[in-house]
Amino acid sequence: MNTPTFGAGKLNDGSVICTSCYKKINKINPSIAFKLKKHSLTDIQNLLQEKEETDSSINEKLYEIKAEIKSLNLSNVSTFFGRKEINELPQILAENEKIDHIIQGTYNNGNGILVSTNRRLVFIDKGMIYGLKVEDFPLEKISSIQYETGLILGKVKIHTSGNIASIDNVEKASSRIFAEFVRNKLSKPKEPIAQNSQEPNVLEQIEKLGKLKDSGILTEAEFSEQKAKLLEKL
Repeated sequence: MNTPTFGAGKLNDGSVICTSCYKKINKINPSIAFKLKKHSLTDIQNLLQEKEETDSSINEKLYEIKAEIKSLNLSNVSTFFGRKEINELPQILAENEKIDHIIQGTYNNGNGILVSTNRRLVFIDKGMIYGLKVEDFPLEKISSIQYETGLILGKVKIHTSGNIASIDNVEKASSRIFAEFVRNKLSKPKEPIAQNSQEPNVLEQIEKLGKLKDSGILTEAEFSEQKAKLLEKL
């Protein structure tokens, strides 16, 4: 068996892992790989099993996200699936967060995608050197959205609390369509907050007052006064 050099693959129960498994562990959790002798074979098996289950869940969610994007019927939808940022979406989007539009562009010198969801706008840039950069703009924080177009490319400007985020190098037609879509979404009235329906009705409150009177807590005069106030609500 090909094992890590200098006994780096030894476990506290005498077991030894192969180099391939050692590399997997180091990728999942470098601190565990560094202190491998403090862990048993069962610990390592559980770690690898959890990783496998997590990857399976992410892949399933990614499939659902790609189907969701495809259903939007965007003109350049095929180019999105080739972007590294799409593969990061399962771990960025919250539960029940739905995508309704996407554009590609640059932001803060990074090339990525701007995703519109039912909760926010989020720019995702998966660089080869500096890793993953994510910046989100909650819908309730966006005061307005604008776009500009040139001969070939355009830009989308997101206004939030006095700050302006400019997404540049956006395909000309896409910049207008995306901005108008988000602008229309922002203009829609917010859903009314449901009123608390648990408050006892007037008759129930009068009945409670009657019990307080019968038990001697309220006098006849106090009962009559409170009853009159409740009857005014009917």
